[in-house]
Amino acid sequence: MKFLDPQHPFFKPLWRRILTVVAPVAWGLVEFSNGEAGWAIVFIGAAAYAGYELFLAPQPAPGEKPQADETARDDKGDEG
Repeated sequence: MKFLDPQHPFFKPLWRRILTVVAPVAWGLVEFSNGEAGWAIVFIGAAAYAGYELFLAPQPAPGEKPQADETARDDKGDEG
């Protein structure tokens, strides 16, 4: 399970994806203007992660199954 799932139906409308990125940036700027650089970095970092996941990360084709996690494999590394 990913922290932010771009395939979730909630993120289908473009305005929700944009708002998911813009809102933390705006709050980061508010924090920065109040002299709280640490919190500004946290919120702008969250916005950068959301922007990457929602707009830049490669997405599976509409009919394609998402890749399974490596932890879901049957073999646990014990040989023989």
